[in-house]
Amino acid sequence: MQLSIIIPLYNEEGVIEETLGRLIATTLPEFVSLAEIIIVDDCSTDNSAVLAERLIAGHEYMKLIRLPVNGGKGVAVAAGMREAKGETIIIQDADLELDPADIPCLLEKYHEDELDLLSGSRFISGKCYYGHAAPAAIVNRLLSSIVSRLTGVPVTDMTCGYKIFNRSLLRKLSLNERGFGFETELVIKALKIQGIKYGEKEVRYTPRRKSQGKKIGLFDGFDIVGKMFRYGLEGKRWMSALAIILMLLFMTGNMLSVKHWKDERRVIEWDAISYYAYLPAAFIYHDLTLSFADGYNGPHRFIVWPDKGPEGKYVIKTSMGLSILWTPFFLAGHAAALLSGADTGGYSAPYKFFLLVSSLFFLCTGLIYLRKILLAHASDRITTLVLAGFVLGTNLYWYTLFQGTMSHVYSFALISAFVWYSMRWHGTTDNHGTRNDLVNRQRSTIQKSHGMRVWHAIRLGLLLGLISLIRPTNIIVILFFLLYGVLSNESLRQRVRTLASEYPYLLLAGLMTLIVWLPQMVYWREMTGHWLYFSYGSDERFFFGNPAIIKGLFSWRKGLFIYTPVMIFAVAGITTLWVRRSPHALPVTLFVPLNIYIIFSWWCWWYGGGFGQRAFIDSYSLMAVSSAALLGAASAASGKFVRTIIPVCFLLLMSLGIFNNIQYYHGAIHWDSMTRKAYFDSFGRVRPSVQFDKLLEAPDYDKAREGLDR
Repeated sequence: MQLSIIIPLYNEEGVIEETLGRLIATTLPEFVSLAEIIIVDDCSTDNSAVLAERLIAGHEYMKLIRLPVNGGKGVAVAAGMREAKGETIIIQDADLELDPADIPCLLEKYHEDELDLLSGSRFISGKCYYGHAAPAAIVNRLLSSIVSRLTGVPVTDMTCGYKIFNRSLLRKLSLNERGFGFETELVIKALKIQGIKYGEKEVRYTPRRKSQGKKIGLFDGFDIVGKMFRYGLEGKRWMSALAIILMLLFMTGNMLSVKHWKDERRVIEWDAISYYAYLPAAFIYHDLTLSFADGYNGPHRFIVWPDKGPEGKYVIKTSMGLSILWTPFFLAGHAAALLSGADTGGYSAPYKFFLLVSSLFFLCTGLIYLRKILLAHASDRITTLVLAGFVLGTNLYWYTLFQGTMSHVYSFALISAFVWYSMRWHGTTDNHGTRNDLVNRQRSTIQKSHGMRVWHAIRLGLLLGLISLIRPTNIIVILFFLLYGVLSNESLRQRVRTLASEYPYLLLAGLMTLIVWLPQMVYWREMTGHWLYFSYGSDERFFFGNPAIIKGLFSWRKGLFIYTPVMIFAVAGITTLWVRRSPHALPVTLFVPLNIYIIFSWWCWWYGGGFGQRAFIDSYSLMAVSSAALLGAASAASGKFVRTIIPVCFLLLMSLGIFNNIQYYHGAIHWDSMTRKAYFDSFGRVRPSVQFDKLLEAPDYDKAREGLDR
């Protein structure tokens, strides 16, 4: 081994003689055939360089380099590297906080383990050092832990000055740092190399204080933190992940500040009363017939809205899908009620609090899967923009935070997961392949292991069961599974053949869906005498022959494009999916108009009181895909005008959606009675004007039931 020891030197006249003396006295291992010491004076203002020059006199293997201006540790190391003759490099700080007597042990581990990079570590054993400030030690351990997470390699002491590496490693890294961030850049960039051999060896440490000449300070620490995240996240798609974290933190803080779980009239309200009724009826009152509600004279407060079935028994109007998802949160609320002394009847503040926690949990789940979906076909920057637009600029924000017990955020999460696992099933993960590429990918799915296919089938079947049990019309999301990646007649024929060959797995998925539905069917059988039952009665139905599509999209009352303007991008982006030959093109093209048709065929096409067209929230993951495609096409356009105007338009529509959320919160947008005059009266206002109520026009629900308000 040919070894070069590089010593960056700056204003160390008090210790440089001892440092060099210890180095000269150190006996190196036998496998070191040649060793040199290169001292790089980083323009010291004291006698450090003079003392070093005097000490190296007569030692051929020692050299002093003087830099004309102070550049920092990274510059000094780079200068030493240019003069070094050895293929193995070790960095020795001049300040004697690290003892040169440890060099032989470091070299032996580096040589025996055939490492690419060896770092000294002061903290492997958890030892505390006298004079080493506790906050500094804690921060160092924390930062090292973060680096471990960023690189996937265990690191215990990122900033230790001892580093041994082969000079060929540096050629791969292109290091740029001039100051104390050198070690951070070296370690992180090296550990991100696939297959690198990294090790650590405990070293002795004698910390010194500022008064004793220690040069690294608080601002250097902040700089190192910045470099750590810069290089650790470089090449990673971190922006979209950070956006999710920040939005969830913001919404959690908002929820905790509003505290509407303490309001007796909120959270378990409207449709949520029916969605939730299964849980207290089963776990607290032990009576799914709800007969306990007749003449109840017990200690608890509750509210149920049961309807009478054909056999005269009470029937909960909605299906039990949400209650299934809520079960762990309900049990947590029940435990909290028992511990806090609150009412344990199922409707007090602890239960409501955990229901709101569940909405944030499922929003997080949905966003994680949506991020995966978008990153498969879009950049991290576009993914971040779309995620922010669909959370903050739509009514998803409202129906997570303020009406989180409606079904929509839960359906959004489940459909996002279903879409992602459908993509995984078919194995197509990019949108730039040729037609033959897509066919070949479809063929490759047949070769996947039996165990993996079984697990995929179980997972997709359970998801589809929950999706349809919460909102049966969302069963049409199966179109995505069937048609994802189909771009031509040839690929369609191949898809049919592939699915036919996989029929055992499809039957298994169908069985899982049926298992999810089985408790609901048993319940209906007991309450109504029918395995399948339409619980909404004869006065609530679909008018498939007369859908209110124009009103649903454009009306001042609840128009999708009026109150959720980002959806304009979602619909416009469908054509871009075809232009870019996205595997999403066909399923999204079929799903979106079919979903619009079904949603606006319902008798109450505005879906009662609420903010915007809430029924579309369920499928926002598919709408987000087409929005990302349009933004991606714009970013790849040759014209600067197009690259600028499309994102600006998206941001403007997103901003309008954010403002709509604020207006709705303050009452400047009414829940079901908006008119053109009311809209423009509130336009630009946060709060309603004095004459706002006079400009409203309440819908006629009785006429709507007869199909007259279309």
